[in-house]
Amino acid sequence: MPLTVEPLTALRDRVEVRERLMRAVADGRGGPAQVLHGMAGCGKTALARHVFTWAVEREGVIGFWVDASSAASLRSFMIGIAADRGASPAELEAAHAGRRPAADLAWDCLSRSTKPWLLVLDNADEPRLLQEGGWLRRSPRGTVLVTTRDTVAEVWRGCETHPVGVLPLTAAAQVLFDLAPGTGEPEDFERLALRLDRHPLALSLAGNHLRRQLLERWTVSEYLERLPEDPSELLDQASDPSEAHARARFSSTWQLSLDALDRQNLPEAVTLLRLLSCFAAQPATVPLGLLAPARLDTTALARLDPPLTGARADAALRGLVATSLVSLLDVPGDRGRPPVPGLQAHGLLLDTVAGRMPAEVRDDLVRSAAGLLEAAIPDPPEDQDLRLLAPHAIALLRRSRGPEPLPLIRRLRSLYYEHGQFTAALDLAVAAQRFSSGLFGAEHGEALSDAHETGRAQSGLGLFAEAEQTLRGVLTSREALLGADDPLTLDAAHALGIALYGLGRWAEDEQLLRRALDGRERVLGGSHPDTLDTLGRLAEAVGELGRWEEARSLARTTLERSQAGLGVSHPNTVLSRLAHAWAVAGEERWDEAEPLARETALAAGEVFGPEHPRTLAARHLHATVLLRLRRWPEAEALLRHVIAARESMLGPEHSHTLSARTDLATVLAGSNRAEEAVTVAAATLDGYVRTLGRDHPRTERCRAVLRTAQEACAAARAAKETS
Repeated sequence: MPLTVEPLTALRDRVEVRERLMRAVADGRGGPAQVLHGMAGCGKTALARHVFTWAVEREGVIGFWVDASSAASLRSFMIGIAADRGASPAELEAAHAGRRPAADLAWDCLSRSTKPWLLVLDNADEPRLLQEGGWLRRSPRGTVLVTTRDTVAEVWRGCETHPVGVLPLTAAAQVLFDLAPGTGEPEDFERLALRLDRHPLALSLAGNHLRRQLLERWTVSEYLERLPEDPSELLDQASDPSEAHARARFSSTWQLSLDALDRQNLPEAVTLLRLLSCFAAQPATVPLGLLAPARLDTTALARLDPPLTGARADAALRGLVATSLVSLLDVPGDRGRPPVPGLQAHGLLLDTVAGRMPAEVRDDLVRSAAGLLEAAIPDPPEDQDLRLLAPHAIALLRRSRGPEPLPLIRRLRSLYYEHGQFTAALDLAVAAQRFSSGLFGAEHGEALSDAHETGRAQSGLGLFAEAEQTLRGVLTSREALLGADDPLTLDAAHALGIALYGLGRWAEDEQLLRRALDGRERVLGGSHPDTLDTLGRLAEAVGELGRWEEARSLARTTLERSQAGLGVSHPNTVLSRLAHAWAVAGEERWDEAEPLARETALAAGEVFGPEHPRTLAARHLHATVLLRLRRWPEAEALLRHVIAARESMLGPEHSHTLSARTDLATVLAGSNRAEEAVTVAAATLDGYVRTLGRDHPRTERCRAVLRTAQEACAAARAAKETS
């Protein structure tokens, strides 16, 4: 019989590996050992028990279950198997006395067995014990099944290995439902399964907790609310009070692996794992370059207990990988770039490690992690570099008690914004704002600066109503704290104006921008980049109000000042060219506007990159001018490119994406493809209504395009019926 506690729920998922193991047993010809390897608590033993029970009860196979966690238990169990398989008293006495190798006796007896057998070597987490004692062999009379946390041991060479990881979401939720039906809705079980990272042991403990309560009955939602950042203490409450074995308690199951590494002279693996707990868990990936030995030696890690030096980092990492505490993988690189080697760790493992981190080392670990992330940002950074690092910067805030990670968060936030990656910029901005507000107070200057950046990122993502609320609060607070003419107050006025522009409230936008322009000209000067930015934005607001001649004059002034003060290739100059071309187009001077728009799009691609939102804005303008010139094929091709890029970067319902789709519907109608135009315009109108409302000017424009396309369809049908 298996020497394990009977599972509380049926085995979920694992169908493919279960069938492969059963085929190996049923084959009856021995073959290579079957090795189940994976992280602690992922159900390796439960899977082995399932196969063991099936083999004994259904196939008539003799089952042997061996605790292989220590040399003593391994030797004792294997000698017991020799006795069961017919070893004589003299042979057993010789093995006990050491006159005959116990492994030889056990395997001789197994090979002489008249019936097929299944030998399970459970918890073989130190494979050297199998290798040194010669315990792992093969025989034509039976099958060996091993469970282990070690994924890379030399002794597994020639074996058939099967990784055992966390459960799929549906199976994980089913485990919870099996144990605690009636405590929640299906979506509640899925939410809890996700929070527990689909970890089988955690799922079983949480479900058992919900099932066993007598005095206070919790629903799944209530359990989730009570689950702390380090959930191990609450999970451990579901362990059997009489069960002293560390494998049954969530808080200590990882420690078994670390203790094994310590016995292998790798105590620094503890410090490395604590460092990793400062970063984000899977599916985020920690680039291996982040842990380069030279970088590690610039931190405080060598002063910790146990110390971690660059010279010992590789061995410590190999130990964590071998015991399934972390896993290695390659992250696909961006187009034209090679894969990035990285590592991942399970969220509950990192939460448990961080929750038990000694207070005296936490600050040094957080500072070290922040320094490693800072050093990993190349100059200039590319989108791939930022994408890999940002999740870890946000995670670092969870572990920090002081402001050390904030400069890193803010730097990454600014870089994301500059690259036009507004979704990630907003995530970082919100994280920084919450952290600084909690640390300093919401009205502190640093917290207000973080809120300001949150509002800018919201505007970039087209969340204009949210941006207005955020930025109006910043403007009010800065006026009270700093005065009306402080540069930071003027920044808030400028940013709020942009949000109002997105909401179609152009008159209010003009008022705020004129205020910001007046202050910036007095405080910063007429050629300062911020002043020129406001001047160009003012031209756009005036143009939207129908004062195109004034808009063109403002845009021309902006361009001339920018070229003279900043140079023709400065980003502000390119934006000034875009505003000028837009104003010329607004006056319906299409032939003049076309080369201006085309050249501006080329310049924007060189300065910002081909897929940057500002480059896409210039290409969209060019497509609009081509549309007015009735150059339908060129306009359509350019618009489809802009739409695809904006959907990828900004989302399908960003106002800029919807604007390009409105123009595409116009092109389709002009190309005598009215039915296609109706389809595109109707879907676009729905998007506008959801995001900007029924009365927004852009919604009205799209509605007019849809009506025109519908009328063209009706006319085409009437003409067809007449003919």
